[in-house]
Amino acid sequence: MKIQNEDKLNVEYDKEEFQSKFPHLMEELSNKEQSIQIDSITSEIEKVWDEIPSRREKKIPNELINPGAIDFLRRCTTNEEAFEIIDFLLQRNELTREEYDEFYGKIVQEGGLQKLIEESGGLKKTGYYERKYYKKKI
Repeated sequence: MKIQNEDKLNVEYDKEEFQSKFPHLMEELSNKEQSIQIDSITSEIEKVWDEIPSRREKKIPNELINPGAIDFLRRCTTNEEAFEIIDFLLQRNELTREEYDEFYGKIVQEGGLQKLIEESGGLKKTGYYERKYYKKKI
């Protein structure tokens, strides 16, 4: 049995083995009557984690949950590294074109990257998060 997904990738299974392991799925695939698009999944662990009262009550800094461009740029030591970061974030639509242009403009200025890093809190060296948050027990 050969199955093809929307990316045109093929997966092959022995039909009898597939039938014995997944009889209901085999029936659905054979009939092609029902199909459901799955956009995301949430594991039971994630559900339980979100329900823990101490986790909800603690204010966890955004840079730990959802780091932004500045958080990544603060680890750069060269303009080339910074350009790689903002190019990547632009491709992933995590930066708008205007934000990209603003960061790019600041970086290309004389001493721009260092100035941007200093204005944003300084360079994040190895162990930054451990030093900053470990004692707070977040």
